[in-house]
Amino acid sequence: MNTVLDWLDDPVPERGVHYYRPDGWHLRGYQEIAGHARRIGALLRASGVTRGVVCLQIEDPETFVPAFLGTMYAGLTPSPIASPVTFTNHDAYSDHAAAILTAAAPAAVLTDAAMRPLAADSCAKAGLPEPLVLPADLPDAQNEARRDAELALLQFTSGSSGTPKGVRVTAGNLAANVRAIHGWLGVTSEDSCSSWLPLHHDMGLIGTFLGSVVAQIDLFLMTPLDFIRSPARWLEAHGKHAVTITTAPNFGYAYAASRVREESLAGADFSTWRVAMSGAERVDPKAAADFAVRLNPYGFSTAAFTPCYGMAETTLAVSGVTPGTGARIVRPAGSLVTGEPVTVTGTGVLGFDRPEDPARWLSSCGVPVPGTTVEIVDDDGKPLPDGSFGEVRVSGSSVALGYQSPDPDASAPFTEDGLHTGDAGFLLDGELYIVGRIGDSLKVRGRKVHAEDLEAALAAVPGVPAGRCAVVLGSSRGQGRAIAVVESTDDRWLPAATTMLRTTLDGSVAVTVVRARRGVIPRTSSGKPRRRLMWQQAADGTLPGDVLHDTFNAMTTATATTTARLDGAAT
Repeated sequence: MNTVLDWLDDPVPERGVHYYRPDGWHLRGYQEIAGHARRIGALLRASGVTRGVVCLQIEDPETFVPAFLGTMYAGLTPSPIASPVTFTNHDAYSDHAAAILTAAAPAAVLTDAAMRPLAADSCAKAGLPEPLVLPADLPDAQNEARRDAELALLQFTSGSSGTPKGVRVTAGNLAANVRAIHGWLGVTSEDSCSSWLPLHHDMGLIGTFLGSVVAQIDLFLMTPLDFIRSPARWLEAHGKHAVTITTAPNFGYAYAASRVREESLAGADFSTWRVAMSGAERVDPKAAADFAVRLNPYGFSTAAFTPCYGMAETTLAVSGVTPGTGARIVRPAGSLVTGEPVTVTGTGVLGFDRPEDPARWLSSCGVPVPGTTVEIVDDDGKPLPDGSFGEVRVSGSSVALGYQSPDPDASAPFTEDGLHTGDAGFLLDGELYIVGRIGDSLKVRGRKVHAEDLEAALAAVPGVPAGRCAVVLGSSRGQGRAIAVVESTDDRWLPAATTMLRTTLDGSVAVTVVRARRGVIPRTSSGKPRRRLMWQQAADGTLPGDVLHDTFNAMTTATATTTARLDGAAT
């Protein structure tokens, strides 16, 4: 069976991972990485870890890469845990990690010296032994043979609407999805890739890291914090080192376009950049157009934008636009009703066209990748014809086995007919369009309003910081509720925001607007708001912020500092 480790038998010389450091890019060749991975595999076996899951609590990419590969080489199942950088404090991180460790029931926890205190705290909270710490000197691995585990990866996902669950990805799933990504993108030995996405998350772990390693192409690797501090270095990989492929959420393109100075682009040549994937969150036509305007003068092709759709439950990739063809954007008319046809009143091309109302436009996520089938189904699971609105259902060789979770009903979305994704959308001329999460919507006078639509409209309000808002929809005491949280230091955006929410939701839905400090909005590993957690925080009185507008209690408070408390359950 072909696996993602076959390259270890004959690594390509002079290719490898270019790690970003403040003084530049530093190459570790694939031959060196392969040797390091074998030694880590030998360490695990010598430590008595011969089967089961190994949770990785390693933040440094240069240590994580061989540790992940070495775990697989030893015939064990790696399960990466998120970096502490996204958590408000160490206790919050160790609580999160302990919950994952409890669900994963690992044979060992592997860490390095830098992460040892946090890993030890997490293990103690989960009732596990001390973590195994990578030493400076690793044992010789000359006689260590490679072993392949049936379960290749245990990928924990917090999800935007639920609690963490471990997705059980087989060796067959992983190999099939990496092949599908290579086939969809047309990856050749002439390509190279860049990434600043977190390595514990499916998009960064499989889409860029494993995809590059298996293809034996150069990978230019940054951390998310590196990118935030210096987005110009990400662009440098493409404009100076001629990297051809990257992927990022919509936020990344918007952030780079707004933060990179013109002098940083001087001398750049982006003409070899042929794939700019966009996934993990809804694609914003304005952000794509802004990015293209900044980089077109330096050779960037707007047709490089390659929106895609995927999730951990399908290993990663489900669908994607064919590179170089341009992604279609459409404007659906009126409300979308499950089982009913979608009427399109406008079309355009992502990056080329800049709609006046970008929040009302959707980008194509392309056609299914090789080996994957996508259907749109109604509330009873019956397939719907092309052009109809409903739930996205996915089947094929990349769909995982299910979840590892103490909840016996956790794997209910995995059925004989395919994976019920919980995402609402439609197929149009065979191309997939995603509207939002089914659980993140509210019925308003017979039509469904999706939280992602409201967030996109809220983000377009002048004064609302990019990527710093979230909307939660639910019901309380039989009444529809909408909570909008904006991380901001002022409230100049409030009148326009409340007008937009009232107009979209009408008077039948109570609206609460909360201003909060930066970092209050809890997010998944891919950056999506954890809406059910936010609703629960509000119900428990643990969502801090300033309530600036509240029609539920028939009052508007302009300056009262309080905790947003709401009763009820999210829909």
